Amino acid sequence: MVRRFSPKDLFLGLIVVIVTLGFAYHVAGHPMDFRVYHYGARGVFDGTRPVYGPTSGLGWPMHYRYPPFFLLLFAPFAMLPLSWGAAIWLILKVAVLIWLVRAMQRAGAVLEQPTASAVLPGLLFIAPYLVEEFRYGNAQFFIFALTAAALLLARRRPLMAAGSLALAISIKVWPLFFVPYLAVRRDWKVVSCTMVFVVAFALLPSFYFGVGGNVRLLNQWFVQEFHTQLNETEIWFPNQSLRGFLMRYLTVVDYSALPDSNYPQVHIATFQPASVRLLWMILAGTTYLTFLFFAERGKKGTGWVDHALGFCLLALLEPFTQKYALVVLLWPALIANVYLKDARIRILIYSATILALIQPLVPGAGAQRLLQVLGLDFAAVSLLAAAIFIARMAMCNNSLTIR
Repeated sequence: MVRRFSPKDLFLGLIVVIVTLGFAYHVAGHPMDFRVYHYGARGVFDGTRPVYGPTSGLGWPMHYRYPPFFLLLFAPFAMLPLSWGAAIWLILKVAVLIWLVRAMQRAGAVLEQPTASAVLPGLLFIAPYLVEEFRYGNAQFFIFALTAAALLLARRRPLMAAGSLALAISIKVWPLFFVPYLAVRRDWKVVSCTMVFVVAFALLPSFYFGVGGNVRLLNQWFVQEFHTQLNETEIWFPNQSLRGFLMRYLTVVDYSALPDSNYPQVHIATFQPASVRLLWMILAGTTYLTFLFFAERGKKGTGWVDHALGFCLLALLEPFTQKYALVVLLWPALIANVYLKDARIRILIYSATILALIQPLVPGAGAQRLLQVLGLDFAAVSLLAAAIFIARMAMCNNSLTIR
């Protein structure tokens, strides 16, 4: 049966097209992270830039930070002019966003026929992070979409889910967060096939770089990222994960050594960075194990709420979280809309939304920097995680219908 679109559907579709084209025009003229991929890939393919190191990409801190496999995936965009590639990259993101939301609706994870009052808090919460990611042109949204698709398909199409998750892991490491999670949920086929696909994807660049060349590149990438993610110093932006929050408040961050030295100090203690890093590792490890414990207890359910909690914890526990990376909160933001009838959840979501919206609206670079070092985004994610956790505990107590 051919679906008939109502005038309202056609009007909304027209608005989406106009906004998308306007956004595409903007990013075409102001490519940011996409420019790093584009220059880096072209430089590698024409032999003018190394794959890794301070002179890769646009130079430190805008250097190339992805595995060799991503270069092959990005090759078609590298062949295009920078502006056209950035515009098409953005349009693809909008298409994937629409597909993902519809897929979540069909799966029953979110409201099938949402009302404005039911979805507005979640949409307002995620809007600043979605706009930021689309504006930057980072690959983060595609990685999130691949991971979300894997979680949606895990029980129905495990092989396709494994391919989607493996592709995400092969571009950025963070989707590995969900492999132990799927293991405790007994999705063994997804887990085993994912690992096989990851190895296969890692070997694919050997056809271009040679086996030895690919191994050397993988080693260079691992050393670079291991040093970046787990060293004792902070990275070049106010990190919004638990690690960044602890570092800013419990150590003295030397901003003079970073590209932007104008961030204010907010520390209330002066511990050694190594000690604070160890504290972060202990807290993050304990929290993650607790999350896996709850996931194992709910392994027979759909897991929609557990998935949402997982994305929240990912943003809080990973070594570094930049503002655009919080686009992974799209899943929990949409899930939370389902449970707004609970007063506790509603208060937490409204509070998180206010914090998420404050920073983009505050005028002045100084005020913006202050809010970043204070960790407003960290606080917003923490409130959202608390709301999702309350929904999860209500499921255990059978006091709230959980999907």
